[in-house]
Amino acid sequence: MRKINLDHSFIQQLQRTGIELFVVTETLKASEEAEYKESTNAGGGFKTKLYTTLSAQATRENIQSIVIPKGCTLAFRIIQIHIKDGAWGLSERKLGEAETVTEIKYSCRIFSELTPDLMLTILNTIKAVMRDKNLLQELSQKMEEVPEQNDGCELKTEGPDLQALFSTLQHSPRDRLLQLAEGITYVLDALHELLEDQLLLLLESLERKIVSQQLKLVENLLTHDLKYGIWLFHVNAELLSFPHMEDQRLTIALVDLSGVKLQGDGLALRRNIAFEAVAALFVALYTLNLLSGSP
Repeated sequence: MRKINLDHSFIQQLQRTGIELFVVTETLKASEEAEYKESTNAGGGFKTKLYTTLSAQATRENIQSIVIPKGCTLAFRIIQIHIKDGAWGLSERKLGEAETVTEIKYSCRIFSELTPDLMLTILNTIKAVMRDKNLLQELSQKMEEVPEQNDGCELKTEGPDLQALFSTLQHSPRDRLLQLAEGITYVLDALHELLEDQLLLLLESLERKIVSQQLKLVENLLTHDLKYGIWLFHVNAELLSFPHMEDQRLTIALVDLSGVKLQGDGLALRRNIAFEAVAALFVALYTLNLLSGSP
């Protein structure tokens, strides 16, 4: 650790606002010009048709591409600066899969302790709210109210899709009820972050029994530090290999809606700040995979 002037206005601002400070220690640049191409069909986006027909026919093809110039920074490595007790020091902080996956498994730990019948009830409820935003909002509100009802929890609904879960929760011990409400709320928060098309694609994936492989793919994506600077990278191409081409196209469309473009050979392009969107997708996949009893 090295001494630092804690009275400096910049340091005081950092400590007051809680902003984290990083140093770029290494950059990865393109050694030569490269081109990234994407082919789309004029008949409409595949992702919006997939869950109804899974066989969109192209009427004409449109090729879009971006050119990555020589010397363009593709990625960088960072080290966080820690300021404490009048001194500062460097400690490399690796964000991504390890931190995110650990948090998700911890937040969803209650589901693995449930009986198969209750897991099925929660799964059916989550599938129902994925199809209906009003149900999603109602369930979220009810679960958020549970910790505030200290003198007994009363769960009522007009929606038949929620009645089975509410009836079970109504008769659960207080400590178990709080754990279930917390876990369900965590999952619902992730579903709120996903687009409507993604929710429908996830339901189709569940029926096609490909959620387990999609989970591994998205976990692989999170290892590439999407939160900081990685724009172009490769994922394990084997995770994009499905028995049916429709499954691969569905998966690519699902991930694309979270801001990461994938090609069949594993080449990936992050188009925007994708970390939170991909993490939310991982939560959804992890929960569906766990509750459905997929291997």
